[in-house]
Amino acid sequence: MSARFRLPAGRSYNVRATELERDRQHTQVVCNVLLLDNTVQAFKVSKSDHGQVLLDAVFKHLELTERDYFGLHLADDSSDAPRWLDPNKPVRKQLKRGSPHNLSFRVKFFVTDPGKLQEEYTRVCILTWCVCVPVTSRLPCPHNTAALLASYAVQSELGDYSETEHSPGYLSEYCFIPNPPQDFHKEVAKHHQQHSGLSPAQSEFNYLNTARTLELYGVELHYARDQSNTEILIGVMSAGIVIYKNRVRINYFPWLKIVKISFKCKQFFVQLRREVTETRETLLGFNMVNYRACKNLWKACVEHHTFFRLERPIPPQKNFFAHYFTLGSKFRYCGRTEVQSVQYGKEKGIKDRVFARSPSKPLARKLVGGTDWESVSRNSLSDERLETQSLPTRSPPEHWLDHNFTPPFNLEVTFYSSAFVSVCLTILLS
Repeated sequence: MSARFRLPAGRSYNVRATELERDRQHTQVVCNVLLLDNTVQAFKVSKSDHGQVLLDAVFKHLELTERDYFGLHLADDSSDAPRWLDPNKPVRKQLKRGSPHNLSFRVKFFVTDPGKLQEEYTRVCILTWCVCVPVTSRLPCPHNTAALLASYAVQSELGDYSETEHSPGYLSEYCFIPNPPQDFHKEVAKHHQQHSGLSPAQSEFNYLNTARTLELYGVELHYARDQSNTEILIGVMSAGIVIYKNRVRINYFPWLKIVKISFKCKQFFVQLRREVTETRETLLGFNMVNYRACKNLWKACVEHHTFFRLERPIPPQKNFFAHYFTLGSKFRYCGRTEVQSVQYGKEKGIKDRVFARSPSKPLARKLVGGTDWESVSRNSLSDERLETQSLPTRSPPEHWLDHNFTPPFNLEVTFYSSAFVSVCLTILLS
């Protein structure tokens, strides 16, 4: 229609829409996530997005089905306690500093029995957990156990032992443990000869079954002080709460014995059930570094208890007054429990998934590494190693079918080969 026949009409320009689009571009943040293979992947999310959006992006990138065992650790957090990205809170409330933000993709809940994992890929992901912090002290692991773990790593990468291919000293380039004994590599080679016929998947499974019998498997450690102002470490695991003093376990409280856990300011409280010989319940108090560290410990207890002990999470209260007028934190674990995760894996898992493992990196072959105890204890604990030999030993065959059993030990792995060139056992401190 020509201009002479066009009816007179007004024109509009949506300023608000263009401004919102402009603001939306400026509200995006970049999150650099350290993945399991020690590579960094950048993800863009909006500040208004919840943490679950970032988690889903990482899971989609890794093509993970059994996702509930993993989480994002806030690597740029300067607090003295481990802090995980909350999937139910907006990103802007958790990542305070300027973009880009640094996070680490890690194992959050260590599986109580590797047989519960439906996909081999999930077991590989647990084993490929990289060690990214400098090692200042070492995880106490008996040399015979370390040699057995090392042999599973060698079997997974090199396959069956062959006299023609594996000449004496073929393990010399591997750094399995710091300051190994004189005959340590010979012991590893001896175990390797006994693993003939094991596939990479079987080696991974046997590795996890051996590692989970160690004293600190699955323990998340938090620095604290008791009522006498003595420095201690509080460990949270699937079976309950553990107390360490001078790196020796002095107390253990299973979930069945605990009535309530609570915190106020920077004080953390554990209320225990009354014994037959007692007249009232026992209340234990611990002093944390600050309020944030205290709340992080409380949240870790809530999450571990819900994930490992309950069949389904506790639903949030729908009462109006309880929701808006309740004092204190309303935090609840809302993800799947271990029972639900196993069922979900059976329904959605791809058992015959084909995936490629990373090639070997000889310079990163550190099998049994260590942990930075000082990052938790602020260089204040003694230099003595954590004693585990005085503690009762665990025998895997007796507990594999026990749903409530979880040895308290954290597993971190550097995993670069056909199954795992380098496996690092370190205590999860952050």
